[in-house]
Amino acid sequence: MKTNQTYINRLNDLLSTYQVHYQNLRSLHWNILGSNFFELHAKYEQLYNRVQVIIDDLAERILTVGGLPLSKLKE
Repeated sequence: MKTNQTYINRLNDLLSTYQVHYQNLRSLHWNILGSNFFELHAKYEQLYNRVQVIIDDLAERILTVGGLPLSKLKE
């Protein structure tokens, strides 16, 4: 059986992965060029807004199980 700290560590790993994913989506959103600009711009915004909710939910879950969500890039 997994310990609570192992569970918290895995949630923080997932949180970190989503933070990187979020930044990548923002970068794509900011750097769109071409004839599909408006369609892609809106789609990337939809995607990063969804990921932002997931990030918030993960951080709150970490708190509810007694952990602290990692929030610094160094971490």
